[in-house]
Amino acid sequence: MGLKKPNVGCILCGHQCRADRQGGHVGRCGAGDRLGFSSALVHRGEEPPLSGRDPARGGSGAIFFTRCNLACVFCQNWQISQSNDRGLDISVEEIVEMMLRLAEAGAFNINLISPTPYVVELTKALAQARAQGLNVPVVYNSGGYDSPAALALMDGLVDVYLPDAKIGQDPAMDGGEPDSRSMRLFGAGDYAQVNQAALLEMRRQVGTLKLDERGLAARGLIVRHLVLPDDLARTSTLLPWLAENLGQDLHLSLMAQYHPAHQIKLGVNDEFRDLPGLGRPLSIREYEAAVEQAWALGLTNSYVQGLGSARQMRPDFDKPGVFN
Repeated sequence: MGLKKPNVGCILCGHQCRADRQGGHVGRCGAGDRLGFSSALVHRGEEPPLSGRDPARGGSGAIFFTRCNLACVFCQNWQISQSNDRGLDISVEEIVEMMLRLAEAGAFNINLISPTPYVVELTKALAQARAQGLNVPVVYNSGGYDSPAALALMDGLVDVYLPDAKIGQDPAMDGGEPDSRSMRLFGAGDYAQVNQAALLEMRRQVGTLKLDERGLAARGLIVRHLVLPDDLARTSTLLPWLAENLGQDLHLSLMAQYHPAHQIKLGVNDEFRDLPGLGRPLSIREYEAAVEQAWALGLTNSYVQGLGSARQMRPDFDKPGVFN
């Protein structure tokens, strides 16, 4: 009789917490052995290649998962991302039904939002959905803190990667030690290093963004970056890295919708007084500087937002339509 292979535990994100989730334990993110589900809806507020440009038809088939592997102190999805008592724990078969139902409702794609803790289950769900006729692109919409193991499992199953690039690496550091700002803001001191490796692997898998005849995303990479006040996300450092390492043909979603939320809004923490920019919205001058830098670097495939998006795109997961 052969030796039983040891359970290495969960290694799906940069935390590498190695929780035995199949054995009844939960990971650092709070995820166990079932899919944590919050909402499924046709979302018309994503980037134009995902939602389309006609607000009256189509949209992105958004499936929101609970229990994010990051802990962003200003997270606008905090109701489901950082609370273990929200949502439902459901089966692979139930997610398959949701995917097929969204596609039947006219969604242009299936948009898996915060999927990282559930990659193993989603490999099964996507295989079943394809076998049952799912024929729209699959979008992997993550916080960008995905491990090589997670991305290896998704290789060939994902058509469009839509990761965040939350913060640039501190130029004063060589990457060998934790970044205190990244730890404070996102709960991951090695976020930049893990994120850079993930972005490169995503690009290797799917390449640059390709649009179909309707102008919709068929395959490729779109990177999101939320510009923070006072350059707290080190946008000025991140954008040159993106241009150099992912190419000037990168499709970049440069987001202006920062607003004080979660811990910052509630004021439950005084530890951010030394980062006063977190307490206010982004200014038009700060956002325009980021856009100008992106264009100067040749990142002309950039999607830009009006500052009004900070008010218009605030989700409320206590409402059936989330964005209604």
